[in-house]
Amino acid sequence: MDTEPTPPAVDATDTQAPVPPAPALAALLPPDVDLGNGVGLRHPAARSVWYGVVWGRLGRGDLAALHLDAISEPQLQPWIAAERGRLRRELGDHAGAAGLEAPALRMATDPVDRVMLLVSLAADAVGLGDVEVAARRLDDAQRHLATATPPGPRAQRQRLRASWVAVEVAWASGRTPDERPLPRLAADGALRLDGAYEAGSGFHLAKGLLFAGVVRQQPALLDRALAHAPPALWWAVQLARGAAGIPGAEEAGWRARTSIVPLPA
Repeated sequence: MDTEPTPPAVDATDTQAPVPPAPALAALLPPDVDLGNGVGLRHPAARSVWYGVVWGRLGRGDLAALHLDAISEPQLQPWIAAERGRLRRELGDHAGAAGLEAPALRMATDPVDRVMLLVSLAADAVGLGDVEVAARRLDDAQRHLATATPPGPRAQRQRLRASWVAVEVAWASGRTPDERPLPRLAADGALRLDGAYEAGSGFHLAKGLLFAGVVRQQPALLDRALAHAPPALWWAVQLARGAAGIPGAEEAGWRARTSIVPLPA
């Protein structure tokens, strides 16, 4: 799928925050979450958080903010801060992301939220060039995952994120990343996935394939990542394909990057 995705054009001037398109919800919500009947929601207001998550992955930070800004429930604020941080980090604003996530970590009482924020802050530290802090935060996140986080799909998604940040920390430290948690292609061309991907959405699959393609130096994995990537990730996959020597991919990636609508200041 080399067709450049365009973030959905929606009139956001209405006082009602628009709901993401149904196909996007089907592709970008994890399988344990059903917004129609409320399955998988931590709180009734979490439905709006998920709408914000999906809009962010569609490259519409403005529409994500309409949903996230409307939520006042205290127990959801650490998660919301993590989502805001992700939207900033994906566009290179690691300092801005950390400025949102560090205070949220101090207030977080939910163990999975704490892990989510520790992984995010580790990624921020990588982006800011502080490898020691990144490694320490990642170690804290992995320890919490092993000892203090209840099992379930939410924890599984954080295991996926920790495996990706572990690759970044290894690269920043001059070490060879551990390939074992990453997707791989079998000899027959079938995709082999760690069991944690069963808890993820199409976004998680695409991001795992992106890291796997770069670490394993297999353009075929990057091609598969492109087929699943929403606009917020599609451009980064194209840049990786360009670095792998695929003609026109880098230019397509930078063009797509300019279409992403950032989170409002």
